[in-house]
Amino acid sequence: MVGVDAIMSEAEMRISGTRYETASVRYNKDSQVVSLCQLKPGETGEVVDIQRADRTVLQKLLAMAVIPGSRLRVEFTFPVVVFQVENTRVAVDHAVAGKIRVHRLCKSSLKSMSHST
Repeated sequence: MVGVDAIMSEAEMRISGTRYETASVRYNKDSQVVSLCQLKPGETGEVVDIQRADRTVLQKLLAMAVIPGSRLRVEFTFPVVVFQVENTRVAVDHAVAGKIRVHRLCKSSLKSMSHST
């Protein structure tokens, strides 16, 4: 009976670990969650969250559809970060780009996204 208790407690730990993981932990299973300024030109990412940005900056990003769940593609990273969200091209400085956390998508999905339009 001792062996059954050990197996049950191990299974319970796995279930509770899965239940309480955060969004960033789920995204980190396949790839990294990085700041927008760490993406290279041509890379695609999905916005995870925006960290401690000024209220006016948040309002502007919201108006341009830069919200968690939206997909973006980086076009340039110097002198400012230029990226495209839906049909909108957005330019932000590196300080703002550093506060936007994105889940880097693999390059194979980049190709399929660009050919589907």
